[in-house]
Amino acid sequence: MLVNLTPQQWEAEVRKRGVDPREVSNPLQVTETMREEATHLAGWGTPGRRLDQLQTSLFDQRAFPFSYQLRTTLTAAEAYHRRQGNCLSFTNLFIALGRSIGIPVSMGLVLKVRSSEKEGDLIVVNNHVLAVYYAEDATKYYDFDLTRRERPAQFKELDDMWITALYLNNRGADELRGGHVSSASGFFENAIRLAPKFAFAWGNLGVARRRTGDTAGALEAYGHALEIVPDNPTILSNLSGLFRSLGREAEARTAIEAARMSAASPHQLLVRGDLELSRGRIDQAISFYKKARRMAPKLPEVYVAIARAELARKRPDVARKSLNRALKLDPGNPDATTLFASLPKSPPGA
Repeated sequence: MLVNLTPQQWEAEVRKRGVDPREVSNPLQVTETMREEATHLAGWGTPGRRLDQLQTSLFDQRAFPFSYQLRTTLTAAEAYHRRQGNCLSFTNLFIALGRSIGIPVSMGLVLKVRSSEKEGDLIVVNNHVLAVYYAEDATKYYDFDLTRRERPAQFKELDDMWITALYLNNRGADELRGGHVSSASGFFENAIRLAPKFAFAWGNLGVARRRTGDTAGALEAYGHALEIVPDNPTILSNLSGLFRSLGREAEARTAIEAARMSAASPHQLLVRGDLELSRGRIDQAISFYKKARRMAPKLPEVYVAIARAELARKRPDVARKSLNRALKLDPGNPDATTLFASLPKSPPGA
């Protein structure tokens, strides 16, 4: 694996894979100032003890004031100087600081899907990373998501090209959310050049191409993604949406039914439930919706979906309770508001 590369080695490898190093940033680049502070924050002791102290110091707002920004993907140097960033930015920073004091820290991509976001009719899954150090007696994990408590059941160790590709993919997702589709496509394409087996970068490129109207290019990108992960629910859900937008309903259903739903995120379960509801299979739809609710009890869309299914079962009072829950979580939710307004009036005293 290509790990712990020097800046010169990183630049040479990036160029070897067909990417101009001037177009991308090294997410693990450090400055002498960063190295000096890492030495101070980590203190003395065994490598594992120094990494423990480094993480503790980075979490200490007095020692290292840092603002967590969900949609701000930065290199280690940017995160250090700006004192902000998301989980990936913070992990980049920790790994770079650890390596700067001679400790070979690596990055792990957690394979189990944790959460998702829905943007229009597209689903974006939030991947999670952590820092990994192989001590003599045990593997140590350093997580920078403070809401996470459990140890990872399975993760993929990333080399420095994969780490760069993950950074570029996240930057592309940030650009995509901001409506900068052309810029996003460039990030995804470079990510793929550095890590050709990065399925989610291929999938995100499909999203970007679809948004520019390049249907053939989007289908090609989704095809490459599915060659790597044939039953991935995120890729298949987005492909299903593309087919549906083209009026190819049968193919849309085939795609969504092929998804490995045991690995699905809450929004993917909602998509599958919506498909069942459209086919008149209400009980099956509610089963998917309730599974989504167990996974994400604070997601308003879950309760809106359940309400639609209850209305299909001619149970408006149950639907009303579900919509009340959705509106409590998100008072301005347009789907909940519209559906609530369509409910029959409750009789006086009900």
